[in-house]
Amino acid sequence: MLDSFGRGLRMIWASIKMGLKDKRLLLPSILTVFTNFFFGILLFLFGEDKVGGTIGGAVAAGGMPEIPGIGKVPIPALGGAAQHIGMGHSPQQLLQHAHASNIMNMGAVNGPLDMSGFHAMSSQVGDTLFSQNSLIVMCLLSAWWLTNRFLEGVTTALTYSHLTEGPGSGKFSVACKAVFESLPAIIILGIVTFIARNLAKWMRNKRSTGVFGMGVNFLSGIVEVFWTMAGHLILPSIVIEGSSFVGAMKRADRIASGNLLTIGVGEVGVDGICRLVSWLVYIAGAAAAGGIAYLGVIQHIVIPAPAIAVGAALWGMLAIVVTSFSIYIRAAFYTCLYVWAIEAESVAHTERVHVRAPAPLAHALA
Repeated sequence: MLDSFGRGLRMIWASIKMGLKDKRLLLPSILTVFTNFFFGILLFLFGEDKVGGTIGGAVAAGGMPEIPGIGKVPIPALGGAAQHIGMGHSPQQLLQHAHASNIMNMGAVNGPLDMSGFHAMSSQVGDTLFSQNSLIVMCLLSAWWLTNRFLEGVTTALTYSHLTEGPGSGKFSVACKAVFESLPAIIILGIVTFIARNLAKWMRNKRSTGVFGMGVNFLSGIVEVFWTMAGHLILPSIVIEGSSFVGAMKRADRIASGNLLTIGVGEVGVDGICRLVSWLVYIAGAAAAGGIAYLGVIQHIVIPAPAIAVGAALWGMLAIVVTSFSIYIRAAFYTCLYVWAIEAESVAHTERVHVRAPAPLAHALA
């Protein structure tokens, strides 16, 4: 584990240096962060608009408000929060806050806590598939996912040019054109991934107890792991080689079955480190917000608004930088693996151990 952590740190540092040398490699990841904000705000505003209309009438009539995408939510389900009704917080406000929290959780498509971009979309959309207004929510989430995959594809194309043709060789317009031409295959990848993820989720929810239940749970885990890995190998094939979805599937299968990668992905702990750093940044922000609320409400210590604004701005910039680099580093890592597999495929089987990995990955394995 420590070896994996060390290799991951070296890979991350080499990728950062590569990105700073050719800053165009970082641009798609930065745009991804801001598109996440954009779509998250759209979902929040859509949810707040729908909640405002449904909550008021239901609460006035003494009924249970039905929140789009969630269903009927009795006020007692808010738990301890319901005790604050009459202390300046109306039932409408409490339910709006609860719904806002749910929307933000739904919005983590390709977010910093799930760089693959598959978990949040498949799990949350499946829960709201037949609910009121679910079509609009699904369209927004699908557009969000496709935008993130498009930008990830641009990062992949630029990184591939950097690794194979030299720094500064990749052009943003050429990379965008290549990804646009590959959109049909990318859309199919998204649809198949959505089905695979929800199949795995259904298997987990329907599993029985005993040995059979353990077997189904194990199989669902295999489906999830397979599509997490396949997605990262299929996308470079689609973007770099212009393959169809079926062709990219076959390419990924050849890479896996032909042992073209000398190491396993788990041997370079890039994913774990990126997730850990992201978690620490977000936990720090949540802790700071909670501390400010505690001082103001419990201790009656008022922190000046300018100080809060400066602190929030600094944390926001840190979150943007960490998230952007995390997205970029993961894309760069899988592109390095794909380039390495292509070069290994071009030589005899006995010579593959002598094929040198691309520079960032080679530095990690040194």
